[in-house]
Amino acid sequence: MKGWSMFGFNKLFVSFLAAFLLWGSSSQSFAGYRDDRLVVWVNLDESPSRELINKMVKDFVESGRVDAECGVSWHEWGSVLYMEKRPPGITDELIRKVFIEKDRKSLQYLNRFLKSFRDADREIDEGLDGVIVYSKKNGPKMMNFVTGRKKIKTFEMRPGDASPSARDIEDAFCVLLPPVTRAP
Repeated sequence: MKGWSMFGFNKLFVSFLAAFLLWGSSSQSFAGYRDDRLVVWVNLDESPSRELINKMVKDFVESGRVDAECGVSWHEWGSVLYMEKRPPGITDELIRKVFIEKDRKSLQYLNRFLKSFRDADREIDEGLDGVIVYSKKNGPKMMNFVTGRKKIKTFEMRPGDASPSARDIEDAFCVLLPPVTRAP
């Protein structure tokens, strides 16, 4: 009898262990998982190098190297960089107030806008993850704001009149690329 009850206990234990492991692995599955980044690019540079900087960012994103260089799944998951056609509420004036003038009310407005953004053409109905900005004011730099946060992150580049290299822009882009902030 004792042998039978021990066998029954082991069988019951193994069954519970298997059920627990299956439950744990299914909760970590990719069902509902999001890894597509939805980001806005804004270049506040008004010098002749503006288009060169935009081209560097565009070439980097379209090259397919973002995945390997930044350690993300940009192309595979259908990430979007609003660049040439920005969401209408994200103007240079708003971005200047947020990133250059550090206006708190404008930052709050930007955050609400990013959270509530919708784009039926691209089937985006959960908002945007953030904004990446380039500016030459007080030296070349790129900055970001991540939806739901309260701080702006800055990546300083080489001081001087020379435009940053493609490598500088790509490194800054990777460092500042907002994480996915939308719920799965």
